[in-house]
Amino acid sequence: MRAFWKSGQVGLLLLVVMSVIIAIALSLASRSLSDTVLSRQESESSRAFRVAENGVEQALNALRENEVPSENITQTVGVYEGSTRVAGSTSYSLFVREGDQAGLDLSSFDAANDLAIKWTRIDDQSENISTCNEGSGGAPAAIEIVAINGTLGTVYFSYYNPYDCEPTVEFLDSSSGVAEGYLSTVNYNVPDGTTLLKIRPIYADTTITVEGNGLGTQLYLIEAAAEGGDAKKEIEVKRGLDMPPSVFDFALFSGGGIIK
Repeated sequence: MRAFWKSGQVGLLLLVVMSVIIAIALSLASRSLSDTVLSRQESESSRAFRVAENGVEQALNALRENEVPSENITQTVGVYEGSTRVAGSTSYSLFVREGDQAGLDLSSFDAANDLAIKWTRIDDQSENISTCNEGSGGAPAAIEIVAINGTLGTVYFSYYNPYDCEPTVEFLDSSSGVAEGYLSTVNYNVPDGTTLLKIRPIYADTTITVEGNGLGTQLYLIEAAAEGGDAKKEIEVKRGLDMPPSVFDFALFSGGGIIK
């Protein structure tokens, strides 16, 4: 059986084949271009983040040396420019794990003023635990407050249960109710002569916020930003005051021997 091609049919077939080939080539080129753009953006984003991160490290190192930068820390790395700002805050607000502690410097605080202490964010289920049982992880955080008089060497302990939750430990006092998104609150009367205050969570990790008239700087807010190319990155870090870990409260040190 013979097949006869009419005039123009071969040209039409070639045109269809060429269209398919061009479509495939354009699709591959578009994908290759997209991958190149994404790779460039990821590279620029990573470099901008490293510049911002380096600014944070410089700020933290300055604070470790007891130097608070009065001006922004600026840096230029190639086409990337970074700026880091350090600001002190007289209110304290940090997430504290069970077993760790929040530390506040009260050396210049007037004990005639109370401290407003709030803890356990209501909208955070990892903090606002739904059960009320004694023991780690069994209830929202209770707190231990340790007030230290650095002149006389006296120490005062206070303990507060989470609001509306009374585990069986009898020496814990009751806290007040909900305030500004926090489950538990207490107006703490600072003992006269207190120079250092430590707050430790019991039962659970928690965010602790402390406010009061006349407080000095209690933490530092570090804000770093860097940009270059099409990328811009921002980092925010909070740093509390230098405090020894809570384990040191139970350690005994001696310049010589302790065997008598």
